[in-house]
Amino acid sequence: MLRNALLYLSNQPKVFAFVRNNKLAKSFANRFVAGETLATALPAVKALNQKGITASLDLLGESVTNEQEAREARDAYLEILDRIHAEGLDANVSVKLTAMGMDISEELCISIMQDVLGRAQQYDTFVRLDMESSAYTDNTLRLFEDRLYPSFKKNVGIVLQSYLYRTLEDVKRANELQARVRICKGAYK
Repeated sequence: MLRNALLYLSNQPKVFAFVRNNKLAKSFANRFVAGETLATALPAVKALNQKGITASLDLLGESVTNEQEAREARDAYLEILDRIHAEGLDANVSVKLTAMGMDISEELCISIMQDVLGRAQQYDTFVRLDMESSAYTDNTLRLFEDRLYPSFKKNVGIVLQSYLYRTLEDVKRANELQARVRICKGAYK
C-alpha cells in the first residue's frame, strides 16, 4: 500500500516541485540525485571517486513522445560520456530505452543506442540499460540480447528488478551470455 502511494506521488509534478524547493525534502533526495544538471553532478562524482567509489549517471525521465526528444536525450548522454572522459572520472551511464525512442520506433531506439554505445566503446566505458516497468521487460531484454549486446559486449549491461518472478531466469540467461548485470529492488509497480 505504501509502495503504491509512493509510486503515485513520484509521478506528480506538484510533488516534484515541492521536493525541488523544500530544503528538508531536497536533502533526502540529494542522497540519490547528485545534481539537476551535469555541471552540478560532476563535482559529486569527483567526490565519490576520491573515496574510491564509482558513479553511475542517469538523466531522469523516460518515455519520450517524438523523435526530436529521443535525439535530444541521445545528445545529452553523448555529452555526459564526453565529460566523464574529459575529466577522467570513474563513472558510467544508465539509460532508459523509452528515453531513446523505444515507444516511437524500435529502429530509432537501436540507432540512437548504437550512437551512445559507440561513444562508450570509443572511451572504453560502460552503459547500463535500466529496466523500466514490467510492460517493457521483454522488449528491453530482447533488444539488449539480440541487437545491442552482440556488438558492444564490453560496453553494455542490463538492470534486472528483483521483484519480478522471472528475474532468476533472466539472471541465468545473462550469466550464460557473460553479460554484466545489476540487480535492483525495482521502483515500478
